[in-house]
Amino acid sequence: MVASSKHALVVGASSGIGLAVAKEVAPLVAKLTLCSRSLPTDLLASIKAKNPDIEVVHERLDVSLLHEVRKFTTKHADTQFDWVVLSPGIMTMNGRTETAEGLDVKMSTHYYGRDLMAQALSEQAPQASFMHVDPGIVSTGLLDKFPWYLRLPGKALVAVAARSPEKCAKHMVSALTKDEFATGWHLVGPNAEEVAKTKYQTDALKDVVWKHTLQTIDDVMKQ
Repeated sequence: MVASSKHALVVGASSGIGLAVAKEVAPLVAKLTLCSRSLPTDLLASIKAKNPDIEVVHERLDVSLLHEVRKFTTKHADTQFDWVVLSPGIMTMNGRTETAEGLDVKMSTHYYGRDLMAQALSEQAPQASFMHVDPGIVSTGLLDKFPWYLRLPGKALVAVAARSPEKCAKHMVSALTKDEFATGWHLVGPNAEEVAKTKYQTDALKDVVWKHTLQTIDDVMKQ
């Protein structure tokens, strides 16, 4: 039985997988903090519909901007989050598009911003477990922003191979509650199963990526 006093944080909660996870996790927690760049008018009400007793708050956050991420983590340095789900995402065919901080918006949203948030929040949770989850192919509506010649074949593939955000969220939340994932770090597949490391996940490459990540974040935070 999951304790009703839990506090969950879902980043990227305005649509897609993040929104579906927020709705799925709502009955399991007492408080839910949602972060996204925008606040859909029905977001908070849709969460309350899943759990009328839940305390739900929304904070605007653009994960592509590392200074915004740092401001959020500093504000919540003493906040106890029992579960943290980082699911911000964008899909675009544009080339490098820099943020005001000089990073590519895609990389900053999908990697640097998430990494900075995970690092900062884990400083207060030395026993935290970490999961990198592959959701598989999910019908999130991101293809709607593509040109028609990519959107149409993409939607055909989605219709055949993709699962709904709601079905994806059920697996994601089940991973949060599994005892075997309660400690350490894990690579998790679309059905909440542990998967093996690839040939690229070596200690040598890990060190290279880690040093690059820390240096990139440090350079931005000095601005």
